[in-house]
Amino acid sequence: MKNNKENSLRWQRQAEYDLNQGIKLLADGNFSYASFFAEQAAQKILKAFLIFKGRRFITIHSVGELLKEAAALDNKFSPLINKGKKLDRHYLISRYPDALPEPAIPAESYTKDEAEEAVEIAKQIFEITKNLIS
Repeated sequence: MKNNKENSLRWQRQAEYDLNQGIKLLADGNFSYASFFAEQAAQKILKAFLIFKGRRFITIHSVGELLKEAAALDNKFSPLINKGKKLDRHYLISRYPDALPEPAIPAESYTKDEAEEAVEIAKQIFEITKNLIS
């Protein structure tokens, strides 16, 4: 098994890829998937941090909860917890039509402002976490 640092860096690379996809999707006007990839980037970079700190088998999928776990290890994450909770809504609603009232679908419901906010929150989480891992 790889050591914590190596495994953490794998998660970080995937998080960076997801964040870049979110940025591209935002620029292309694909707001629902930009929001989803922002949520995924935040989730994965936080898991990278927890793995770096020795955690294994992280089954949490809530950015808000992952931020609480991270904040217990480093208080730099505490101010981001409520922002992370905003990202949580993009985990399902951004992708599944049955997560919205009929006849709405995510592709037609998300706004540019929502996607910009999601990407910005993910960037903030990514930068703090990347600096702590490096």
